[in-house]
Amino acid sequence: MAAASQVRRSTFAKVIALALAVIAALGFLIHLANAGHHRPEGAAERWLAAVSDTARKGVSTDARTRAEHIGPVAIAAPLLPPTPDTRHSQFDDLEVGKAVPAGTDTVRVPFRLHQRLSSGSGPLKQGTLVLHRTDTKWHVTALDARLPGEKVASEGGPRPSRAPLALWIGAIALGAVLAVGAHLITRYADLTARRAVRATG
Repeated sequence: MAAASQVRRSTFAKVIALALAVIAALGFLIHLANAGHHRPEGAAERWLAAVSDTARKGVSTDARTRAEHIGPVAIAAPLLPPTPDTRHSQFDDLEVGKAVPAGTDTVRVPFRLHQRLSSGSGPLKQGTLVLHRTDTKWHVTALDARLPGEKVASEGGPRPSRAPLALWIGAIALGAVLAVGAHLITRYADLTARRAVRATG
C-alpha cells in the first residue's frame, strides 16, 4: 500500500508539472498571436474603465496601476466628477468610437460617457482621446475636443474596429486544444493510477 501511495503522489506531481507546462506554453502562444493586433479603441476603452475605478474603494490602487500603464490618469481630470462616490465607478457608462488616423502612429478615438454622482447619473462628457503607438501598444497621450465628424456609434458614427478573424479562429482552436489536453492529462493520470494499483496488488 505504501508503494501504491508513493506512485500516486509521483503521478500527481507529474500531472501538475505537465499541466503547468501546457499553460505556460499556451500563454506564450497567445502572446505571440496577439502581438501587433492591439486595437486603439480597446486601449481607449480599457483606460477609461480603469480611470473610472480610481476612486472606488477596494480597487482604486489596482485601477490606477492599470490606467497608468496605458496613459496618465491626470489627463482624465476634466472628466471626473467633483465628489466621487467611492462605492461605485466614477462613470455611469462609457462608449468609444472608431479610431481615426491623425499622423504616423497616432489616432483619435471619440468617446462619450456620463459621470456618476451620489444622486445618480451625472452630466454627459464627450471628447476625443489622442493615442500614440509605441512598438505594438497604444498609449493615451492627450484629451481633446472632438473634430467635425468624430462620433461614436450611438450618435451615428462608425463602429469601432474588431479583432481580426484569425484571432477568433485561433481562440476557438485554442479552446479545442485545452479540452483535448485536459482529457489526455486526465486519461494519463487514470491509467497510471490503475497500473500502480495492479503492480502493488
